Amino acid sequence: MRFLEKIWDDIRHGENIDHYTTIVAAFALVVLGILGVAPPELIAALTLGVLGLLALSNLVNRHRLEELSEKVARSSQGFFLEEFPPDLKDTFQSAKEVWLIGVTLSRFLKNNYGPLEEKIRKGHAVKVLLVHPAGAPLAMAANRYYAEINRNVETRSADIHHSLQLLCGLRKIAPKKVEIRTIQSPLTFGAICANPDSASGALYLEHYSYRTMADAQPKFVLHARDGYWYDLFNAEVHTLWNSGEAWKCPS
Repeated sequence: MRFLEKIWDDIRHGENIDHYTTIVAAFALVVLGILGVAPPELIAALTLGVLGLLALSNLVNRHRLEELSEKVARSSQGFFLEEFPPDLKDTFQSAKEVWLIGVTLSRFLKNNYGPLEEKIRKGHAVKVLLVHPAGAPLAMAANRYYAEINRNVETRSADIHHSLQLLCGLRKIAPKKVEIRTIQSPLTFGAICANPDSASGALYLEHYSYRTMADAQPKFVLHARDGYWYDLFNAEVHTLWNSGEAWKCPS
């Protein structure tokens, strides 16, 4: 019964009609041949018709597979990015809650200190997680950089301390809206999370590669509507945050 229901459902939706037509024609040929009620000329014509339907069906399926392959190729090429899309700026500015995760976040703070300060003055919530400026995880994180000079642990520690000083200065604007944590983990990706726990949430993620010329590539974006993969990365962001320790800003 399920098989017949599947056939009827295909016919109603106009799917696999060529296959079913070929099956019916072939079955008719068998019956006519057994009964001997049709002249050989008709049998030959019908046989050629069935062969034509089979060839057409194979051709259609081939084109469908080629289109599917092209779509898959385009989607994979479009998913991973060298730089974040332009909509990051608007998403970041409009988000009422932002989570920032990275080893040092030096570049981000340098380029976005003003917008970040503006957000805090508007009362938006900001959570920042950095690698702790001392310990083995920092050495592991520094060891991933491509340029040998960038693998200097003391330099990376100084970068983190500088970022923490900037963040502590911003925290004075609205102490209850800014949370700063460090984690004893080298981190495998960086993240800018906009309203991560809402239906409009967006995660801007960048992979931390090991000694390749692209230190933070590829980049990719996930939205709450993406479902499973968004939920997985969002859960990991929360786990990292919960594993961090609050940073005590100097009074």
